[in-house]
Amino acid sequence: MTRQELEKKVRKRLREFGLSWSRAEVHTVLSAFIELIHETLASGESVRLTGFGTLEVSLRAPRKGYHFPSGKIIEIPGRQVIRFRPSRRLKRRLRY
Repeated sequence: MTRQELEKKVRKRLREFGLSWSRAEVHTVLSAFIELIHETLASGESVRLTGFGTLEVSLRAPRKGYHFPSGKIIEIPGRQVIRFRPSRRLKRRLRY
């Protein structure tokens, strides 16, 4: 699903609840939501969305890799990665 598709579906769902938001309003709210998630993860905190899951930043350890053109073993440095843990409710829904 693209961001535009998500915005359309959110607008439709809001109409079902009796709210008529414009496309611009939905876009602004979703943009603010995504920006807050970015800021929170960048600060090293996790984002827990009840019923959906948890996003957290963790450190991937350095490891050895193989450089095919030279045939040498190289050191791949550690880096930060984002991990997602789905909630139990999402797992049940997906029969995970």
